Amino acid sequence: MELAETANTTTSNSEIKSEAIVEEQKQKLNETNTITNHSEVVEPKNEEKPKTETVNEIKDRSRGLEAKIKPEFVLPYKKMEKVEVDKADKAAKKKEFRNQLKESMNDKLCPKISKGLECEFKETCKFSHDIEKYLASKPKSIGICQNFQNYGECKFGLNCYFGECHIVDNKTIVNKELVGKVEPIKIINEVSNEIQNQLKSNNYPFPKSEIYFKENGITVRQFKGKNNNKQQQKNDNKRKENEKDNEDISNKKIKLEDENTTTTTTETKEKENTTTTTDTTTETKAKENTTTTTTTTNTTTLKEEPKQSNEHTEIDIMTPLKPNEKKRINFENQLILAPLTTVGNLPFRRICKKLGADITIGEMALTTKLLEGTKSELALLKRHPCEDKFGVQICGSYVDTAVKCAEFIENEIDADFVDINSGCPIDLVCNMGAGAALMERPKKVEQLLRGISSHLSCPTTIKIRIGKSEEAPTAHKLIPSLGEWGACAVTLHGRSRAQRYSRLANWDYIKQCSEVSKIPLIGNGDIYNYQDVVNIYDSSKVSSIMIARGALIKPWIFTEIKEKREWDISASERLDFIRDFANYGLDHWGSDRIGVDNTRKFLLNWLSFSHRYIPVGLLDKVHYMNERPPAYFGRSDLETLLASTQVKDWIKITEMFLGPVPSDYVFVPKHNSNSYESQG
Repeated sequence: MELAETANTTTSNSEIKSEAIVEEQKQKLNETNTITNHSEVVEPKNEEKPKTETVNEIKDRSRGLEAKIKPEFVLPYKKMEKVEVDKADKAAKKKEFRNQLKESMNDKLCPKISKGLECEFKETCKFSHDIEKYLASKPKSIGICQNFQNYGECKFGLNCYFGECHIVDNKTIVNKELVGKVEPIKIINEVSNEIQNQLKSNNYPFPKSEIYFKENGITVRQFKGKNNNKQQQKNDNKRKENEKDNEDISNKKIKLEDENTTTTTTETKEKENTTTTTDTTTETKAKENTTTTTTTTNTTTLKEEPKQSNEHTEIDIMTPLKPNEKKRINFENQLILAPLTTVGNLPFRRICKKLGADITIGEMALTTKLLEGTKSELALLKRHPCEDKFGVQICGSYVDTAVKCAEFIENEIDADFVDINSGCPIDLVCNMGAGAALMERPKKVEQLLRGISSHLSCPTTIKIRIGKSEEAPTAHKLIPSLGEWGACAVTLHGRSRAQRYSRLANWDYIKQCSEVSKIPLIGNGDIYNYQDVVNIYDSSKVSSIMIARGALIKPWIFTEIKEKREWDISASERLDFIRDFANYGLDHWGSDRIGVDNTRKFLLNWLSFSHRYIPVGLLDKVHYMNERPPAYFGRSDLETLLASTQVKDWIKITEMFLGPVPSDYVFVPKHNSNSYESQG
């Protein structure tokens, strides 16, 4: 039944509350409009002055004014012109960079040759086998290799950019005393090449999904890949052959059972063994708790019976787990790191776990890309062992791909819960009908939740916004039904799709929606200090808090909230976290040229956020999320450097740990709104 019909026929308490929410929102909008209009025309009385100032302060903060810093640290005002990055120019630079990488492949040493092994491809190998030429063109070693220092060997061999300790006489050495004593940390959810190839060729089996589609009348879209028609025909022919074989086997079993029932003369005394025989001479053997058969047909059936199980049968496939039978995860009083595109990578999540985050979520992954076996998309599902409570977030608008993706995650991925993205406001995602656009189609949300949750043994959650526009929020209408559709928790971002990330999050509306929700509601938006969290828990039924940009600007916000204090962190302590990120990045992406470049790129994207942090000791007033920091100098040169808005200064910071960059190196932040100068 559609949501509109249920809204008209039912008169539950949640719907009465939802109507009250709309009226209350309208009254608040009218009150703010009358107050602001009155303050513009008539001077307020002394009694009303504090209230008018409060409204003005809220309006000022929503406009994103500058933060209040002590005057002795403020630099003279200098207008910074924001550099508009041309999309075509940005795409051209990316293409040029890829071409340079392809050209440099011939200069890269073969991975097997770099480890002192023999290459099976020999002359046909696309990599270089000339060790002396490679080492002559290779930059000077940056520092000490962490892999060699911790585990006694480096898997990148001569390709390592930190190989001064294990590259001797044009060979990579091994410390036998350390090898085997300490096992390297194994990343979880690494999908094998075999499974990737199955996904790419559309050969990965989805038995549960196919039965679900037939029973619910869901049309399956064609796989978009190479040789699609031929591959689809092969798969269809295989399925038809398997169906015929299964029918033949079932018919044979039925005939054999009929023969057995007509020819049986005796039964065994044991209830466990119910087989029968045709000869009367076997009665004595039956008394000895043994069963025998005289016909060859009976012996064949007896041999097959112990092998039968419910696995991959209709009983196994069509019996979904009940909510109380699924894995459980606590969503009460938890600090959750939001899924963050690009910057919410595995090394950054390790830092947040170290600083007190309870739950982490991987970056948003598109369902279609996962099913196509895209390597970069599957990498978003990776999990570090320190992430004890970890969820993956998927995004898509097609029910068939979402259900198949859920079955794939159930089979291959270790996750504590799966989150459905219904809050991404980016046009590229919304134009596909996914992200925040899903909220405009409640029936589609219901289909996705029911389909995904029925294929998972772990909880299913969903992340939404308040609605399409701030003036007409719709989340309160959707939230009461989410639990019935299969969601175990809902995250509500206090902005609309049109707002994206501008203006303040509407926490009054989040608090009102928490009254309507039948499942744990997680609040998200503008969390930047522990006072905000205390106020939210004291004045609402919000179950947990999700932090996004606040964690990017200062990851130690999790420590501040748990210890209920403001941490006046020093510049050297902040630099230690940057060093940790560099080490984690080299451990995750590698210490060769590609790994160093990836680590630098993701570190620069993080610095495009972290430079906004203003130390507590410099503030003259509480700093809010959307208040831009003015130009200021810190209490030390390092603190001033960390506050720089210039990309060239961010590059200097990365060079402390990742070595110098080429003279023509260019970095363009993925989030261009965070940059004032795009080229260093």
